[in-house]
Amino acid sequence: MSKHDSFGTGQETSDRDFDGPFLFCDYWASVLNLLDIVNPGALDGSEPSLELFRKILNRPAAALPKFGYFIVASLMKPVTVTFRGLLRLARGRRGATRAAYNRDTMRNLLLQHALKIEPKQAGLADVYSDGECVATDVVNPLRVRGSSSMFFARYKVFLASLVALGYGALIGPVFSLFGAESVIVPYLGVLSYPIVLLILWFMFDDLLTAAVAPLPLIALRMIVRVGQGFEGFVIAMVGTACILYLVEWFFIPRSLPPAVYFYINDDKDRRFPYKKGHEPYWLEGKYYWVWRYVTLAPAELIKFWEKDWERLEIWIRADGEPRGRIEWLVTDWHYRELWYRYEDLTRKRARAVHDMALKRHLATDQLLTWVVEIDMDLVFHSPGVKGIYLALGKRLSFGRRVVSILSVIFRKRAIEDPEKHKRSLELLEIQGSEFLADVPEHFRITAIRRLLGLPWSYWRFPRGVKSRQSFFVYGSSGTRTTEAELASDRKFQIKEPG
Repeated sequence: MSKHDSFGTGQETSDRDFDGPFLFCDYWASVLNLLDIVNPGALDGSEPSLELFRKILNRPAAALPKFGYFIVASLMKPVTVTFRGLLRLARGRRGATRAAYNRDTMRNLLLQHALKIEPKQAGLADVYSDGECVATDVVNPLRVRGSSSMFFARYKVFLASLVALGYGALIGPVFSLFGAESVIVPYLGVLSYPIVLLILWFMFDDLLTAAVAPLPLIALRMIVRVGQGFEGFVIAMVGTACILYLVEWFFIPRSLPPAVYFYINDDKDRRFPYKKGHEPYWLEGKYYWVWRYVTLAPAELIKFWEKDWERLEIWIRADGEPRGRIEWLVTDWHYRELWYRYEDLTRKRARAVHDMALKRHLATDQLLTWVVEIDMDLVFHSPGVKGIYLALGKRLSFGRRVVSILSVIFRKRAIEDPEKHKRSLELLEIQGSEFLADVPEHFRITAIRRLLGLPWSYWRFPRGVKSRQSFFVYGSSGTRTTEAELASDRKFQIKEPG
């Protein structure tokens, strides 16, 4: 008996219960309509279009609320209730019917392309597409899941505010215990920001985030200090609402439920998603379950007019001896696709614990969830992996969640020596490859060091997928061609192991 199941997790699932599984679709191909890298056979017949993936799954325009946090919502409640009431009167029932129809239309469009999972014993399953069996005896994605946790990234500003408030409340009494209040207290106001910045730098391991995170609280203090009387109270309330709204708008990332994909790593299969040379050739397995999480930061501090979408993909091996294990994590960095080995992001002891849990529970009815702890800076929103855990059930227990948050604070980011690969990148630049032409010149040196310091093993679209130069092979002006550049060109893999 075939069945289709939803793979969303969390409260948002009820709003989007049609996110997989599907045959794999390249993220950048769907977002930027890069037909040059896609196998035409994968889009023939009843397969979904790139446009369908982009508009409904990868970057849906209306999937995220504008006021998602209770503080802003409570402050603006009288206005929003009145506005919604007037809007309802103006639109009537016809508008509500149209919204439901649109949602059902999207749902039906996706459901007709969804894969069917037929569970079997020992945690395995067969996979069907349009009634045709495309894979047998692979890991059942209902049993081994991928999950992205962004607790730390989402609440950084609030954690910074707590640190700043704690400093203000405790620093005076602490120094008074040592009889030093008369010497230190006059300077506490001046020193508060530098001291809080140092504390947050230690916690977040990111100087830009540490510098920006306390600023909303400082602005709130100034507004409250200036406000006097009833008029001042009103000004303080309005100013507080505006600041909290801006905090949410710029600093708080919002995650969509995951879309789940089935990757068939066989270039003889018509469902193979890439044209020759564009695929991630380093994949060793034949089948993978790919859990794609997309996160929206509605604006960047530097480019406040532009939305910033970030992506995380969790690649779980579906076949062979290592089935059920994470093999790769994929993130974006300035329109480049970075591939991280699971082994390079975990310690030997953690891998042994994961292997033991998989050996014990993979062939049982126990639900297993790979939880990937993600951190993001507040300025550029670049995602970084801070921990990988294997949970029994849908999520980590409370105790393990506390440990994971503490590990994010106290465990430094995994980095490599940038000098190790700098020479290779310089040689490619000299040859005219211009790998960082899309990065502003003032930030280029810093960007290079940060890019090379990340512990990725492979990259796709090394020139940046959004750059016009990324679609061509460049030599001298006399040998320039219009041949499409390979997204996974081997000669550009400056960090390839071996």
